[in-house]
Amino acid sequence: SVTQVGFLGKFFGKKKEENESPQSQYLQEKKNPIEIEFAENFTRRGGKFIYCENSAATAHYFKEILHENNWTLEDIESDSPILSSFFKLNSSQKPPQALAMHCEYLIANKGAILVCNRQIKEKKLSELSQNLIIVADTSAFKSDVSEAMTAINHKYTESRPSNITTLNAYDPTKENDFLSYGGNAKHLYLLVQEVNE
Repeated sequence: SVTQVGFLGKFFGKKKEENESPQSQYLQEKKNPIEIEFAENFTRRGGKFIYCENSAATAHYFKEILHENNWTLEDIESDSPILSSFFKLNSSQKPPQALAMHCEYLIANKGAILVCNRQIKEKKLSELSQNLIIVADTSAFKSDVSEAMTAINHKYTESRPSNITTLNAYDPTKENDFLSYGGNAKHLYLLVQEVNE
């Protein structure tokens, strides 16, 4: 099973030297880097966060997701020509098991994924596949919805997107998860790739 080990190991693997002097009780604790805050919130809600150092790692972990779920390329659909080409997806007549898609931003304080009509068209969240494989890069992290909306306004100055919403992960191990009620929460895999390519 793929996990967030590579990403979190990058941040948690090295112990920072602690300052010898005691901190003032009035100083706020240092906030986690935005990436770690997102990963912790996202995985706590049941999402599977996978850090990818490059495009080869992204392709490798995508295959691992398929293997973990006994899916084939024919079981995955995507409205993105880029993802369809990169993952070599084959269109199929049978109903898809999962949808591969991009997103706009990753909201750290909620562990949620911001999408709009550019990814989901005019569909309601309940109309999307229950299994989603999201591909993003490390520039997509935003601290909260407000920061993400500001970024959307700057990104799309001419034609602001519609159908802006957030995707939340669903944890099947938690019964009576009222936040998941109504089909809006999904089984989410998130592949986050370094921007350095």
